[in-house]
Amino acid sequence: MLKKNKLEFYEYLRKTFDVFFILILIILLLIGFIGQSNFKIDQSSFELSLVSRNFSKTPIEINNLDKFKKNKNFLSSDQINNKKIVLEWSKKIMYNVQNDLAIPRMYFPYIPKNISEFQSTIKKDVFLSILLPIALRGNELVLLERKLMKVAFLSSNIYQIENLAKKYKVKDFKKINFSDLTTSDLNRIKEELLTKINKIPISMILAQSIIESGWGSSRFAQEGNALFGEWTWKTNVGIKPKGNMDANFAVKNFKNLLESLNSYILNLNSHPAYFEMRRYRALKNKTGKKITGYDTANFIEKDAEIGTKYITKVTNIIKSNNLSRFENSNLELYLN
Repeated sequence: MLKKNKLEFYEYLRKTFDVFFILILIILLLIGFIGQSNFKIDQSSFELSLVSRNFSKTPIEINNLDKFKKNKNFLSSDQINNKKIVLEWSKKIMYNVQNDLAIPRMYFPYIPKNISEFQSTIKKDVFLSILLPIALRGNELVLLERKLMKVAFLSSNIYQIENLAKKYKVKDFKKINFSDLTTSDLNRIKEELLTKINKIPISMILAQSIIESGWGSSRFAQEGNALFGEWTWKTNVGIKPKGNMDANFAVKNFKNLLESLNSYILNLNSHPAYFEMRRYRALKNKTGKKITGYDTANFIEKDAEIGTKYITKVTNIIKSNNLSRFENSNLELYLN
């Protein structure tokens, strides 16, 4: 009899627990449903293979531009080529910059085909308003990768350290035995990656994209989303220059503007030609001094065949278009 009573008692507890569990589940589902319908949650449109999906972000409600439809943070194609909507976008971004407001996490996948139809001054604002969110996001990803790199060394994640060393072309990478790293090896690799994995001044990004893409109207920018005129020597890849179809090089083309921006940042952060630029940036960081695009541009003369004349070209663009006003811009925070 006692045993039977115990079984009945346990059965009662189980049923009670089941009812309680179902009620909790219903409440959670309701909360989730309400949350989805009332809050717009942005997800990153960028791909970064070494970034952990579990990296936490500060939760904060954002204020998106409701009038602009988007698909995974990309504006839709019917809006991109609508001059009226693009103009509204440009005015919104410029207003935010002037009033120190956060920039929306919304991106153009390509430059509008009709950008050359805008009057000159308006065209410049349109181009800058398209590039600014993309440039900010590119820098954000680099800083995130910098944090994860530090975590990799703290946790002795050799696999991730090796991937980063390869990606950023660490000196003598092919000669390094990653299965048997000494403390000296680790310290050297870490110091080099700390120098390489860092953001690029926004004004310099904008200036170089202006020069290399002709304010977004060049053939390479229009046909291949190529904002920075990066070359490739791979066969059957990229866009050949007109009038020289037999050239042994081509201009890299990209799936979207975001890819082009990320490739440009990686190039500046990894190519041996920009060693002095990275060393200057690291020195400024150590001393806690502000890094500007105008000053940093003095170390990119190897970016073009015209050498030091290219420095003058970039600094003149920064100055004449007051691109320094964009240096302190930030993207909206978002939930993840």
